[in-house]
Amino acid sequence: MLREILKTEIEKKGFVTFDRFVYLALYHPEYGYYTKKRTKPVPGEDFFTAPELSSIFGKVIANHIRKISEERNIPLRILELGGGKGFLAKDILSSLPVEEYIILEKNNVAKEIVHGVKIVENLNEIENFSGFVISNEFFDAFPFKRIRKINGELREVVLRKKGNELFEDTIPFTEEISCEPEEGCEYSLFTGWNSFLENLFKKFQSGYFLTIDYGDFCKNLRNRREGTFLSFRKNRIERDYLRFIGEVDLTSRVDFSHLKNLLAGYLTSIEIRPQSEFLLSEGIERFLSPEDAITALTLIVDMGRKFKVLSGFKN
Repeated sequence: MLREILKTEIEKKGFVTFDRFVYLALYHPEYGYYTKKRTKPVPGEDFFTAPELSSIFGKVIANHIRKISEERNIPLRILELGGGKGFLAKDILSSLPVEEYIILEKNNVAKEIVHGVKIVENLNEIENFSGFVISNEFFDAFPFKRIRKINGELREVVLRKKGNELFEDTIPFTEEISCEPEEGCEYSLFTGWNSFLENLFKKFQSGYFLTIDYGDFCKNLRNRREGTFLSFRKNRIERDYLRFIGEVDLTSRVDFSHLKNLLAGYLTSIEIRPQSEFLLSEGIERFLSPEDAITALTLIVDMGRKFKVLSGFKN
């Protein structure tokens, strides 16, 4: 069990860093949340992504891709990062004559939803690529550290154990940080973004990059006393996350300031806008029927305020 694995690691070092804990809790081959629990070909299961909520989202994305392809003469080859259960791929493929669709994902559950896609677990499995790289709720799924400022000192959250119980503690944080939290506040520092993007853009030669995620800019994240760390179980926030290790989704709001700075080394014409603005500018109303009113409100108003759309071109 994951709890025992964590206890063993803690006994060796005295603690486990939070990003290591997130990695094991989400991606352990046998017990991780994304490898053993969220693997049914049905929407929901602790939380809904936009493609699971409605096919409208995928249709709008497909229409956007079609326009960019025609304007820029970009081939309709798509690499979807973290395609999950395949709902977005299904809706795009039903709307576009895609030449090739590749999903980067740790499991094969998408094959139960959509056919005609290639699923890879690692970027090394694909050849050099030109076309579209897209993702929805991908960058928030990376492991992350939780950094707090306490009495003017930066400290990172770690897990220790007392008897059979795990608990949070802090140790000094001495690494570089992209967005320093204010006094008494906590900031989530994703680890692995930089190395992943380096590997991605060795493969991604030219085309269009589009990613959608929930988050904000550094100036709005660094002053959050409650931090940006979130844990979901049964479509509700689960505060007692240490009680349900491997059974909850551990995530955090994306710092789009940091993500944009990393992508600036690879992309041109980077644009970030709210999901609401993106959906409305892409004519979401053309894909709606009268019974879609509640779904549209969720995508445009609720998710629309929390999520941002980042795009750019790889020349």
